Amino acid sequence: MCRWLKVSRSGYYAWGERGASKRVKEDGCLLKVISRIFYQSQGRYGSPRVFKALQSQGLAVSRKRVERLMRAANLKGRVVRVTRRQPGLKRFKAKGENHLLRTGNATEMNKVWVADITYLKVPELIHLAVGFRILGLKVQINFLEFIGEKTLV
Repeated sequence: MCRWLKVSRSGYYAWGERGASKRVKEDGCLLKVISRIFYQSQGRYGSPRVFKALQSQGLAVSRKRVERLMRAANLKGRVVRVTRRQPGLKRFKAKGENHLLRTGNATEMNKVWVADITYLKVPELIHLAVGFRILGLKVQINFLEFIGEKTLV
């Protein structure tokens, strides 16, 4: 095997008996600190936040080193979904009134219509297929002929 690797026998056995390098030992200690910060944040911190936390603790380490160690340990920051700001929503709610409360209970079919928008996190094509199926079941018969029976199958 030494001949195939083109190294001397003594060099190969010296390499096998040699311990871990200083850098590998430092990486092991640093990874313990990184994983402690990561799990204290309940997995929310990614490498940029962990890097800043290490800087605030006074450790001199590069951002790319933190990224490499987190990638090697399979530590990925959890993405917390942020709600989007909806401009004009407060004005819309303020000027509108609930007409459904004024009408009372419906006495006949098709006298009171309400709508609700529900967002489901599904692939786009599945969302459209479900939307057409719900739409097809809720509309009148003449509109069903317009859509066609293929979307309901």
